[in-house]
Amino acid sequence: MRKKRGYLGDLPGLLNLDSLVDIVSNNVGILVILAVFMAMFSLLEKSEQVPEKEQPFENIEKIKIPWSHSSQKNNLLFLLRDDRILYLDRALVYQNLKKYLSGKEALPKQISLNQYSIKLTTGSGHAHCLEFLASPGAGQWWHQLSQHDGLLQSLMKKYPPEENYFFFWVDPKSFELFREIRESLWGQHFEVGWKPVRRESTLRYCSGNEQTRSFQPQ
Repeated sequence: MRKKRGYLGDLPGLLNLDSLVDIVSNNVGILVILAVFMAMFSLLEKSEQVPEKEQPFENIEKIKIPWSHSSQKNNLLFLLRDDRILYLDRALVYQNLKKYLSGKEALPKQISLNQYSIKLTTGSGHAHCLEFLASPGAGQWWHQLSQHDGLLQSLMKKYPPEENYFFFWVDPKSFELFREIRESLWGQHFEVGWKPVRRESTLRYCSGNEQTRSFQPQ
C-alpha cells in the first residue's frame, strides 16, 4: 500500500513536468516560426528594393564625351564668331596660288577672298602657313548654312565623313551654337574638332605634322 501511495504521490509531479516540457516546446516552436517569418519578410523587402535601385540606371541618358585624337583625314576649317559661321576654304586659297607656282611671279604675301583674306608665310621646301583674317560680319547664320540647298549640305556631299572632318575656331559667344552644330554633324557621322578663340586670336593653319596636332577631331 505504501508503494502504491508513493507511486500515486509522484504522479502530480510527473504531470507538472510534462506540462512544463510541452510549454517550453511550444514556445520554442513559436520562436522558430517567428524567425522563419521574419527571414521571409526580410527577403521580400530586399527583393522589392532591388528594382528601386536599378531603376535610376535604366533612365540614365548616355552622354558622348569628346576625346581628341590624331587623324589622317582632311580637315574643313570654320570660324564661328558671334553665332555666324564662316567656311575658310583652303582649296580655294591654293587654287588662287596655283598660278604663282611657275615662278614667273613672286608669291603674294596676302590674298583677298570673299569675306576673308589670307596672309601667306613660306618656309623651307613646301612648308607654309596660312593666317585667316575674317571681314567684319562675315559668315552665315546657322539656319542659312544648314538649309536643304545650303553650303553645309554641299560640303557633306563633296567631302564624305570617311575621309574628312570639321574643325571650328569658336569664340566665347558661340559655344552654345557650336554644341548644336556638333550634335548635327555627329548625327551625319562626321568627326568634329574645335578650339576656343577670342577676336584678337590669330587663326593660323600651317603645314607639317607638328601643326596637325592642333587640329585634331573628337
